Amino acid sequence: MKLIFVICLIVCMPVLSPAAEQKKNVYTEAVISADVIWRGAVLVRGFVVVAPQATLRIEPGTVVRFAKTSTGHLPSLVVQGRIHAAGSIEQPIVFSSDTASPSIGEWGGIVLLSTEKRNLLEHCRITYPQSGIDARFSSITLTAVSIEHAKTGLLAYDSVVQMADSSVTDSGIGMELHTSEFEARGITISSCQRAALFYSSAVLLTTAKIINNLQSGLEISDCRIKITGGDISGNELGATIKGGEGQLFMTSFQRNKRYALHLVGARVKIQRCLFADNRQDAVRTEDGLALFMNSAFSANGGFNLYNAGSEAVSARQNWWGTTDQREISQKIYDHSLDKNAGIVYIYPWLNNKPQLTP
Repeated sequence: MKLIFVICLIVCMPVLSPAAEQKKNVYTEAVISADVIWRGAVLVRGFVVVAPQATLRIEPGTVVRFAKTSTGHLPSLVVQGRIHAAGSIEQPIVFSSDTASPSIGEWGGIVLLSTEKRNLLEHCRITYPQSGIDARFSSITLTAVSIEHAKTGLLAYDSVVQMADSSVTDSGIGMELHTSEFEARGITISSCQRAALFYSSAVLLTTAKIINNLQSGLEISDCRIKITGGDISGNELGATIKGGEGQLFMTSFQRNKRYALHLVGARVKIQRCLFADNRQDAVRTEDGLALFMNSAFSANGGFNLYNAGSEAVSARQNWWGTTDQREISQKIYDHSLDKNAGIVYIYPWLNNKPQLTP
């Protein structure tokens, strides 16, 4: 009798259809006002706003897709409270468009509005957004996050962003930061139109790879920068630094199709860096504010150092690929070739390539 009762109970229990189960995870122009956990498949129609008092937690393996509504606005996730999306290597969290064949910029992205809480994305994949992360007066930590096929991978204004072991690929602009603090370790930006644009920000890059971008690698304006162990190679233009101050240390500039490094009004120390096999000039400077030392130059198609300004440039104690004075001088553009250009001080030079260069 008991067995018959149990069987009847099991058979008679309501079973949720896939449609009903899916319905539980659909948000249409919704505001989350209390803490919530997302898992499984989540569909956002239009937008979801996480209110200032709420925390959105997303579990490993969750797939969040975004669909437009009849209004035609780009769907997005707007965080005023806190987001904690911690996936794993085996079960990353995915944010993407809901269409079968998405195109770049098909949904709005993850937008942080004035939230300085401990926002975290870890082991996440973001594909086909307008802006993968759009931070305004906010703070966020990104660890093992990949952003692909975005108009802009990371966009930040007046924000604090920490990023590690992450990548932005196949996008219009890899990242663009204004008046922000950015600390990154082990990141890769590749196959974008323009890799990274930094304006009036504090930028710390360690072992960053800025490679194979179609227009430019780094565009830096009026920033405090420190780049260590970087690889800025295979881009159309390597790096342009205008204004600001800082240092480049043990960073490699190789195989850039035009100049590798362009300096304008930047008080920057370039030490133990490698400039090799760039198709045109290795370094072009328009003033004497930069210091070059203990770096290595070789096999560049244009000049190793081109002084386009009238001020003297200090470039002593570098390796120029040879010890022959005539060969060294032929690859330096200064007043010896143009009376309007400033002198480049290269003597004494190193007789061997520095051991600690890349």
